[in-house]
Amino acid sequence: MTESRGGRNVVVGVSGAWKGEATDPERSFLGEINVSELEALPVGTSVEVTYQDSGRRVTGPGEHGMYLLRAGEHSWRVLRFTAHPSAAGQARDDRVPSGDWVAELVER
Repeated sequence: MTESRGGRNVVVGVSGAWKGEATDPERSFLGEINVSELEALPVGTSVEVTYQDSGRRVTGPGEHGMYLLRAGEHSWRVLRFTAHPSAAGQARDDRVPSGDWVAELVER
C-alpha cells in the first residue's frame, strides 16, 4: 500500500472517521494508521487530519490552505485523502468509522 513518488510522497492507510459536519471549519478526522512503511508513522499510531487556512484573504487557489496529518509532535502535509478506491462510488457517511482511507503525504 505504501508508495513513493520520486522519494517525496508516501501513501499510508488510515482507519477512522470525520468528526463534525462537512461545512464545519473545525471538522477533523480522527483515526489510526493501519498500513505504513514510514518509520515515523508506524501501524497503530493515532492520527488527526485537520484543515489549516492562511487566516487572510487570498487571491489564488493555491493560497487557501492545506490539510495536515498529525501524529504526536510530527505533522505531514496531505496531498490527497480519500476513501480507498475499492469503496469509490459507494454512498456512505464519512462520520462512520472505516478502514478504507488512503492518505498521500509529502515526506520531509
